[in-house]
Amino acid sequence: MITVREAYESDYAAIGRIQSACPEAAQWPVGDYSNYSVLIAISDAAVVGFCAWRQLAESEAELLNLAVAPSARRRGVASALLTALMEAARGEIFLEAAETNTSAIGLYAKLGWERISIRKAYYENGSVNAVVMKKRSW
Repeated sequence: MITVREAYESDYAAIGRIQSACPEAAQWPVGDYSNYSVLIAISDAAVVGFCAWRQLAESEAELLNLAVAPSARRRGVASALLTALMEAARGEIFLEAAETNTSAIGLYAKLGWERISIRKAYYENGSVNAVVMKKRSW
């Protein structure tokens, strides 16, 4: 079973470990998460994933970072985090994903996000495009 809740500062070490194990995730200084809303996924009493997001305006939110521990992938962790995000956010939720991260883009599409544009040369020092997607929250 996967439980999702708001992260506490005491969860930051686990978030940092997951982030470090996921090179496809944005690599932030862990303390920066205190500036955003962060959800964590817990399975078997361990933090196995997280997502950071922000409400930009009354009707617009942005998913900033999402990562799942490699050992917990393909078990519904990302879907649980995204479902919790859709319940917490208001209005349209935007995100960017590296065009090369086809598994993430596929998951977002499966959960109802739609592609709206491409940001050329957005990632990896200008060598990878970003796919911009949006979804209406519930």
